[in-house]
Amino acid sequence: MIYDPEFLDRYHELKRKRSVIYAILKKINSLNKNNYKILINNLEGNLKDKLKKIDITLFAMYTSNLLNGEGALKNRLIAFKEIGINPNEIGEILFWANPKKFPFPDFQKDYNKKFIQSEVYRLKKHGFEDFLQLYALDTYKKFENKFLSDIIKEINTLKIYDFEKITWLNELIYELDPISKVKIKENIYVNKYIEKALFSKPVSEVILDGSNILHWSIPPSVKNIEKVLNKLSNLNKLYFPFYIVFDKNAKYMFNSQIFEFPNVYFYSPADKFIIDLAISKKAKIISKDKFREWGIDIKKYILDIDI
Repeated sequence: MIYDPEFLDRYHELKRKRSVIYAILKKINSLNKNNYKILINNLEGNLKDKLKKIDITLFAMYTSNLLNGEGALKNRLIAFKEIGINPNEIGEILFWANPKKFPFPDFQKDYNKKFIQSEVYRLKKHGFEDFLQLYALDTYKKFENKFLSDIIKEINTLKIYDFEKITWLNELIYELDPISKVKIKENIYVNKYIEKALFSKPVSEVILDGSNILHWSIPPSVKNIEKVLNKLSNLNKLYFPFYIVFDKNAKYMFNSQIFEFPNVYFYSPADKFIIDLAISKKAKIISKDKFREWGIDIKKYILDIDI
């Protein structure tokens, strides 16, 4: 049975999920909404729907106590009833946190010492190393393996300005095994800058002096912005996310969807806004302007790029 290809596919999918969920649980006290979404999307039991309605701070507090607190496990499980979660639902968290010790819950049974002992017996009977394998055996005919396909589908809907979504997908991909990363790369069709942002860690954010870049060609062209972004995708280092600052009159002189991006600003004088933004974010600037009138050593901020 354990050599059934469908069983092995299911087991490897569960291992991928576990690596992602475990990475989130290790940092439960700094849980953010992006990781909370990743966690919820990867759960498989009744807990999935419950967490969509529960405040992230409450969940983090109770889960931290469950995983790291003192006292009887039974009491830490029962405590979740205060926020509307039953022990046989929250038991799924224990499973992902430590599948060598805790089984996946049966939602028709109490998640208690008696249930865990009965699952340990089944584990030994099948000669499995951990409860991930046992759960794979129980579910491989019921579940369609969609973990990687769901990630790929999500990536292929990305826009170049979807910074928040790109960031949490980057965090998810980071926890995957090398083979899974290769499978994702082979099946995504996105802008090269997005792909770089998904598989790399940024060294800093970057600000494009939009009006200056428009005039890097004769005649001036908005396509210069696209060329710069393409150049960024080919650098060894990742500069992400990006912001574009234009003079206020730029959108009346040119026509482009770029002006509708949420990370685009119109400001006059644009130079002052660019410098202030670079200082506050410790970001690099892409511009051929010398910014002499602003009394700043601009060289340390400039990222030298040509098109």
